Amino acid sequence: MQQAVACPVCRYVGPPRRVTPGSFLIELVLWLFFIIPGVIYSLWRLSARREVCAACGNPQTVPLSTPAGQAILNQNHNP
Repeated sequence: MQQAVACPVCRYVGPPRRVTPGSFLIELVLWLFFIIPGVIYSLWRLSARREVCAACGNPQTVPLSTPAGQAILNQNHNP
């Protein structure tokens, strides 16, 4: 289970979304026609995965256990 995060941009509070850069189609073509570049591209895609805000896609979310996360959570509940 993913730990909840807070987004300082859109004030979203909840689990993040994991994104993988690049294109699956390009990866498939590289694997089918060029094995070594396909391996390199796949390794790059897997190593570059990151968690972003599920609402706006901001990559700079903060855990709720931090003071900044708690401040965002309190702003959401106390308008």
